[in-house]
Amino acid sequence: MPMLPTIEEEAKLSWIRLMWKYRLQFQSMASASIVFVGCGMRLAWSIFDTPAGKFLNNHNTHNLMMSWFIGAAVGALLAALFVQRVTKNVAYTSSGFLMIIAGILNVVLPQHFLAACYSSVSVGAAYGLTQIQALVTGSEVAHKSIRGMLLSCEKIFLWLGVCMQVFYTRVWHNLRPLDTQGYEMHIDQLHGMVLAGLGLGAVILALAHRLESPLLLLHQERDMAVGETLKALHGQSTTELVRLREDCRQLHSARDWERFVEEPEESVADWRVWARRILPFFKVLLLRCFATLAVSLSYNRAFVVVSWHGLECDMNCMYWLAFAGLIGSVLGAFVVDWQGRRKVCSLSLFLAGVVIVMVGGVFDHLESVKRSFYDINLLVIALLMLLFEVIVAGGVAVPALVYTAEAFSIAHKARCLAGILIVEQLLQLGLLLATFEHYITVSVFFFTIGVFSFIVGLTVFMFMPETRQLTLYECLLKFKKVP
Repeated sequence: MPMLPTIEEEAKLSWIRLMWKYRLQFQSMASASIVFVGCGMRLAWSIFDTPAGKFLNNHNTHNLMMSWFIGAAVGALLAALFVQRVTKNVAYTSSGFLMIIAGILNVVLPQHFLAACYSSVSVGAAYGLTQIQALVTGSEVAHKSIRGMLLSCEKIFLWLGVCMQVFYTRVWHNLRPLDTQGYEMHIDQLHGMVLAGLGLGAVILALAHRLESPLLLLHQERDMAVGETLKALHGQSTTELVRLREDCRQLHSARDWERFVEEPEESVADWRVWARRILPFFKVLLLRCFATLAVSLSYNRAFVVVSWHGLECDMNCMYWLAFAGLIGSVLGAFVVDWQGRRKVCSLSLFLAGVVIVMVGGVFDHLESVKRSFYDINLLVIALLMLLFEVIVAGGVAVPALVYTAEAFSIAHKARCLAGILIVEQLLQLGLLLATFEHYITVSVFFFTIGVFSFIVGLTVFMFMPETRQLTLYECLLKFKKVP
């Protein structure tokens, strides 16, 4: 008697096959990724490849280093006004043109202070616009199994831009050590040409990719377009498309946040109502602010001092730190959908706290006994600082970014994301001022990061939900609960 056929479960797809299956979802982030590369280059130009020698006035240099963060805050504020109301290409093409303008300013006026400031503000504004739009659109088009990897493109390509800037700066100075040798092109002109090229590429990719967020189409009552978009993004399976369409309608029905979070019998004055409104914002903000510390000027300058003596670099060693951030972001992109957000983030925070306290102890010893950096082997400390960068970039910054896109309803997501990004930039500006005025010693800074790391790690472990393999609606239900 012949055996009856059996139904086999579909084998789990490899990362390569998964990325190919959902390639159109990754293509939706292509324009944003190009913008992030340019923003990373300008960020590196500001605080990694410190422009201290480009202008004789320290006051001018400080203003120049702050302008990128000011621009990012302005861009986030602008994004809150129109993101989720118009097509994603408005933000992406605007960011591309801002980068083109910044590049032209660098090419035409490479050594002019005001041109450099306006250029940095323009690129920062492009970053603010693009990050808000990318997190909103990326979370809405991504399949739940790859949402973390898709959203982590922001961190990966930002760090890629930082690596490109510090690497070609090093190559330029090795091949052309002096600007006075008669070479016609200034290094900042090359920087401007790359920025303008990336901006043009971002505009072209934005116009070439026409697929919109299904939730935006549903809000515009374009039902046929919703079905076609879901079919293009997720494949041809009828059952899967029906489920995805129902998920979109379910999430869209929760646009009224008041109706979504409040039970009929609950009073408006009930503390649970207000906690449900503000706790997700502050939990995500706390996590994002910690990730900000690892790319601050204070941390970068401490690494420069350590690396000169520990790694024995012949010039700026920031390319090591940039590559550590890139490697950590890539590892985090693969881990965040495999092991989840909360477990990876809490373990990374505790491990990062241990590492940074050890580094702070060494700096405290050097400061207390008034010994110079030549009196101690700092190779291990430099390696620990690189390890800290890898851990934070992959285990904290990537989950924090994913949590940011999952924690808020679509009615308020753009405004909440803009608020978080603005506070992030204000923190960076505060750290810049503290570094300029020497308000805080390196050891106190590292000990503060260590204590903050343990506090945030405990907060994530106890109060943050696990959102791996959940739809956006299910993520909202998780964040709705007050611990």
